[in-house]
Amino acid sequence: MNKTIYVLKLENPKNIEKLIKYHVYFIKIKYTKDTCFLYVDEENYLKIQKYFGIFNIILYKIKGVKRYQLFLKKYCFFIFSLLIGIMFSYLLSNIIFDIKIMTNKKELIEIINRVFHEEKLEKYHFIKSFEEKERIKNRILTEYKDQFEWIEIDRIGTKYYVHILERINRDEGNSVMYQNVVARKNAVIVEIKAKTGEIIKKINDYVNKGDVIISGNITKNDEIKNTVKADGTIYGEVWYNVRVELPLSYEEKKYTGKSYSRLSLNFFDKKIILFKKKKYIEEEYDDKLILNSKILPFSLARTTIKEVKNINQIYTYEKALDKGINKAREKLMETLGKEAKILSQKKLKLYEENSTIIIEVFFKVYENITDFQEILKEGE
Repeated sequence: MNKTIYVLKLENPKNIEKLIKYHVYFIKIKYTKDTCFLYVDEENYLKIQKYFGIFNIILYKIKGVKRYQLFLKKYCFFIFSLLIGIMFSYLLSNIIFDIKIMTNKKELIEIINRVFHEEKLEKYHFIKSFEEKERIKNRILTEYKDQFEWIEIDRIGTKYYVHILERINRDEGNSVMYQNVVARKNAVIVEIKAKTGEIIKKINDYVNKGDVIISGNITKNDEIKNTVKADGTIYGEVWYNVRVELPLSYEEKKYTGKSYSRLSLNFFDKKIILFKKKKYIEEEYDDKLILNSKILPFSLARTTIKEVKNINQIYTYEKALDKGINKAREKLMETLGKEAKILSQKKLKLYEENSTIIIEVFFKVYENITDFQEILKEGE
């Protein structure tokens, strides 16, 4: 609303006729039980001002740009002081004052300090973003992979703590000389990718955990002619029964798609949204930080206010089944490797027990079942 509208409260509605005689015109008049509200533009507001005392008129509120101008004028010193304080606290809370490297190894400390110096990650510099920290960490792990097994850069307040795990290079003479490739799980073999060794199982063979699939013993006429370090990858079809539980009732949150944005101030646990509309019965806040202080309990954010509808319902068996199968899949995939994929699924049981719905699902999974077994020769 660009046009400024003044809302005036008039105690005696009978005085409206007198105001009209003084050439005061109204955009709108709103009557209540004992009084009325007059809506006027700026020109008529200037005319009516001199009659405030005569007709007992008070300024109730202002709508439009003028309202914000008056607000800024009234609180300009406070807002200016607040912004200066925010900027000062932002600078203090976003400067590195100390870096602690959690190791006693001088050569490792020298490497980290050298990389940090090149990347400007030093005392009295601005803190790095999460993406920059990850890039620096990955650079160290890539360029100095023989020295570092793992590294983490944690920020606590205005300090960085660098945690490292040194890589220990093991003596290659202690590595396994001879081995078999065996099954890591009970499965039906789907694929065999052999590099070295003798394949002694076939596709579609059922194997138990520990069964040899690629042997390091090379035989001819049932006699061992040579022993090697067998290598390869085995893929199998593995079967799982997964049991999940769901509460009989559930809460569902739906977004209507309606939203608007405002600036918000956060003091301790209190959120103050500037010029908020009382628009939605149920709403959710999504904050995007603009300024944040690690020293003072204060932050400034751009907040998106979204309208939501919270629904509380009881599961039907059909909905419980869909939800339960999805949950069972997620639960199973958390335990499997990256190459694994679910081939098929089948509901085994669905029943209610103590206000809980129990679902059991059977899965067929394609996954890597490779494991290794050392072969010890006589005298070792």
